[in-house]
Amino acid sequence: MPHRTGEQKGEREQQQGGRHAPLSAQATMDVAHVAKGTSYSAETVKGILGPTMEVRAQHAGPFVGDMTRGRYGYLHITTLDVAPHGISGVPVPGPDIVTASRHDRPELVIAVQASGTGVLEQEGRRTRLSEADLALFTTARGVTLDFPEPSRVHLLRLPQAVLPVSGEELSDILATAIRPGTELGALLAPLLSSLAEAAPRWQFQAASRMAGHVTALLTALITDHVADTRPTAAVPAGAGTDSRSLMPRIRAYINLHLAEPELSPRSIAAAHHISVRYLHRLFSQEGTTISRWIQYRRLEEAGRDLARRGRDGPTISFVAHRWGFVSANHFSRAFRNRYGMTPRDWRDFPHPNRAET
Repeated sequence: MPHRTGEQKGEREQQQGGRHAPLSAQATMDVAHVAKGTSYSAETVKGILGPTMEVRAQHAGPFVGDMTRGRYGYLHITTLDVAPHGISGVPVPGPDIVTASRHDRPELVIAVQASGTGVLEQEGRRTRLSEADLALFTTARGVTLDFPEPSRVHLLRLPQAVLPVSGEELSDILATAIRPGTELGALLAPLLSSLAEAAPRWQFQAASRMAGHVTALLTALITDHVADTRPTAAVPAGAGTDSRSLMPRIRAYINLHLAEPELSPRSIAAAHHISVRYLHRLFSQEGTTISRWIQYRRLEEAGRDLARRGRDGPTISFVAHRWGFVSANHFSRAFRNRYGMTPRDWRDFPHPNRAET
């Protein structure tokens, strides 16, 4: 159940002048609900786009509507029913990405337009969202969200670091409308919308597990967009293998040999009778590198082991070596850079999978 303190309940801020609209605060532990007609405070609206964004109202008058928000593992979901209005956000200067805490790192937001229309602008791109459209934006760059008519929108926010995609791949899809007429758009928009609607009623275990599913769906969306908008690597003469069918086999081979420290571009290329240079080119065409993809998969499996077994399981050093990391220190640094927390913090977090073993 939502938790509200006496100070939070019914709190309102009156406009004191200035060019930005007044807003009212409603903070909770896990899931918050703000009744229709509420004017949101700057602190509450800031929470819509995450802790790294400075958020301002775009128009005069209060930002009025109905809001539900919750956190499910590393996934944050906010649903807004808003009167015509808009907000803009700019990144707050923070620490370097290597030393930043997980609360200071950029996040990716999926905006799903459930009803009405919205206008999203980022990186010089401006896209109009109609019902059942979705689009992505990052909290690492300035963004504007405008709703010219009463609208319902779901915002699903998660750390960019959990996605196995490059910055270049991500930039290609930002502020680009994914329409229901596309193959993945027809699947994802209603699915994500249904997840957002049902999230407040989930049990903790099911809710936390959804974060991984949303990450997988989002990764598929981005990689599919890259495949559709970038040319496929040409197969060298004599290679005798189509790159589209080769990549799934390469990934399957990597997954099979993931725990072997000697797994390398040279061994992978030899197993598939292609040159190392061509292997690198295949991954480059997907906006990543083979080394980065191997490390992502190893971190993913190590993270699963740590989450599943907790303190009663093997040591962090054992898990690191089990998944091909020759140095526990290197594993810890890579894990923190990817997930925004140390392997120890991740292990001690109350993951839902732990109850299944």
